[in-house]
Amino acid sequence: MEPEPHAMMSCPYNKAHQVEHYRFHVHLQKCRRQYPNCNKVSCPLDATHIVNDVELDYHVKNVCTKRILFESQLYVTDDEARAPEVIIPAPVSTDENWDDENVSSYKPDLSKKASNIIVKPRGLAPAERRKLRMENIKTYRPQEDQ
Repeated sequence: MEPEPHAMMSCPYNKAHQVEHYRFHVHLQKCRRQYPNCNKVSCPLDATHIVNDVELDYHVKNVCTKRILFESQLYVTDDEARAPEVIIPAPVSTDENWDDENVSSYKPDLSKKASNIIVKPRGLAPAERRKLRMENIKTYRPQEDQ
């Protein structure tokens, strides 16, 4: 069971360091640089488990809480051993080929622009933008609900 995010944890490098659980991994990186000659190593199953190098085997075999999760992935039960059924969909035949069609791209007709669309002006001076914006606001009519 993981501790609460704001639960205080002791640093394995310096017991005087009390760090909140959610910041513990960041603190461990900092302390690892401050104590380069320390004989501590991190657990291969959980990087926040720092133990003495001579105790690593004991920790992994007996103490590490992540070992159960790791071992559950090692063994396959009979139910999981069955190969999944692969369903190959039947090919869809079609006479349609969009590459053969020669259609021009869409060009909107700005004269038929709806009055409820306000276009942001670009490339105008600030005074011209303000004037155009005020005209758009005067002519703006929201769409009626259908």
